[in-house]
Amino acid sequence: MKEGQAYPPYIGISDVTTRSHEQMRVEGFFDGQPSLMFDEPEGFDIGDPPELRGRSRGWTPVHAQLAALAGCTSITIAVVARDQKFVHQGLVTKLRSLIDIRGFFFDLHLQPKFEQLNFDLTLDTRESVARIKALATETHRRCPQLGLFRLAKIPLVVTWFRKGSKSPLFEERFSLRKGKTPEDRLIATAAKLARHA
Repeated sequence: MKEGQAYPPYIGISDVTTRSHEQMRVEGFFDGQPSLMFDEPEGFDIGDPPELRGRSRGWTPVHAQLAALAGCTSITIAVVARDQKFVHQGLVTKLRSLIDIRGFFFDLHLQPKFEQLNFDLTLDTRESVARIKALATETHRRCPQLGLFRLAKIPLVVTWFRKGSKSPLFEERFSLRKGKTPEDRLIATAAKLARHA
């Protein structure tokens, strides 16, 4: 990082600092705001050395990353909705990441990776499905965090719902081939392992 470096006016700058504490606890902060604590769950066996155990005193970095994605998407939807005169009374998001952690903990020959990210968005709106799709398209184009996940080619399933309905309005898939998803394959593998146990 080059301190005092000038950038074009269209470059947004966000500086975040972290400080490591004992064991697996990390504090993240930026000027003028409360800090955010990261920590791995207590008792999660990561092997030797045994003293490297989290105590669940804060968020894991993955949870913070997902919160950033949800927050950025929510803000982008609010901006796009304003621009499109799209009327809604609220938004609820749910995210679930499926990460293969073997390469981090058990098999150092593997690269840890997101197998799939499921992102459910529930809008409180009476707008048509066509208008919601237009909102979704522009949100995907404008949201920096969504762009980051898409550029990284992380398999992403985005499902849009209307408040009060359990049936999805539509589903979007990014960095996924047609057919079974990585989640489908993981579920099948778990069932197979359970049968052989």
